[in-house]
Amino acid sequence: MNDLSQFSRSQMERFQRHFSLDGFGIEAQAKLLNSRVVVVGAGGLGAPILTYLAAAGVGTIDVIDHDVVDRSNLHRQVIHSEASIGEPKTASAAAVMRGLHPEIVINEHREPITAANALELIDGADIVVDGSDNFTTRYVVADACEIADKPMVSGSILRFAGQVSLFWASRGPTYRDLYPEAPDAGEVPTCAQAGVLGVLPGVIGSIMATETIKFLTGIGETLLGRVLIYDALGASFREISLHPDPDRVPVTSIGADVAGLGGFTANAPAAAVSTTAVPPAASRAAEEDAADVTESITAVSVDGAAPAAEPTPEPAVVEDLDFNPFTGDPKLDDDVTPKELRELLDAGLIGGIVDVREPWEHRMGTIEGAVNVPLGDLWHGDTGVSGLDDAAGKPVVLYCKIGVRSRQALEVLRQRHPRAELRNLIGGYELYKQL
Repeated sequence: MNDLSQFSRSQMERFQRHFSLDGFGIEAQAKLLNSRVVVVGAGGLGAPILTYLAAAGVGTIDVIDHDVVDRSNLHRQVIHSEASIGEPKTASAAAVMRGLHPEIVINEHREPITAANALELIDGADIVVDGSDNFTTRYVVADACEIADKPMVSGSILRFAGQVSLFWASRGPTYRDLYPEAPDAGEVPTCAQAGVLGVLPGVIGSIMATETIKFLTGIGETLLGRVLIYDALGASFREISLHPDPDRVPVTSIGADVAGLGGFTANAPAAAVSTTAVPPAASRAAEEDAADVTESITAVSVDGAAPAAEPTPEPAVVEDLDFNPFTGDPKLDDDVTPKELRELLDAGLIGGIVDVREPWEHRMGTIEGAVNVPLGDLWHGDTGVSGLDDAAGKPVVLYCKIGVRSRQALEVLRQRHPRAELRNLIGGYELYKQL
């Protein structure tokens, strides 16, 4: 069920701004919590990707990186620090991620992703995010995703520019529709040779995390069929359309043409920004439907032993909340929870219910028997509200979407009717309709 019972108390406090976000809310947050993401690379791009996916509330993240933290990484790989130099990047990243979301399940894979293990490593993922830094790995990941029909968010950076797209073989273009063939060894300079602006992976990686969250939650329009290109020096974004090549032979083997490129080093070639490899348009339609999680992946540590299982968070009891899960405000003496309101209604102990939302909100769903008097109208008078001073000891309950406007309405009415029994519905209609 997509309700607050899935979240621990600390998670409800942590994700308040998502809960109250129009177009997102509890349902989208629950989708993140129940999602599994495989992230390739815990370096420059991986730093913002892993940080923001963990902080946003993704429930399970698999991190694939065999490298260790070096001081030369730190100007751009901001998930690591001086204190973690020499540590495996997966361990350093995992510590930061758990600091942001202690309940997260993290599987560390301290090994390169190769043709031999790629399908196993991405099995069970809802989406794969490729933050690797070399063409060999990019083609391996892309080919595995095409064969397994996994959606893949891909990003690349070099010097002052970067690009992002979403690939999905059964729904639109793939990485090989953008780059049909890998470059020759040495054709594209490495970041060590050409350099990279330290803040650049922060921009590109954050967009990659955004695209991942959009895909998992079903909000907005993803970059499937589009390539977004960022020029840091010009402070500009531009976009090119990308379509599947109808003449391209589907991938049946992984990385067959990149075996000689190398790439499993700390500073291997990064993909260059290009607009010349875009094939002619085809007619395949693009759709974005997240797949269900079907299987789990066994985490692999350096010595091959699986780490201890993460504890399952204790579900919260929504009815017993002593704070507003959308705002974090503590429950006050004149607040009532949805459970308490239902009990009062069943006992006939309510003097009235006032919905202070806008009329269009009221029409989309309301508590039975509620009178709709928008907050803006209350500022100018009590039109629509009557009997506050003679409700025979029965409280009049005010509510809005999440309990913010109704709190304001309560204070306005209390000044005019100091003897009235007024109550505010904590969590508003969003919380009430779950019960």
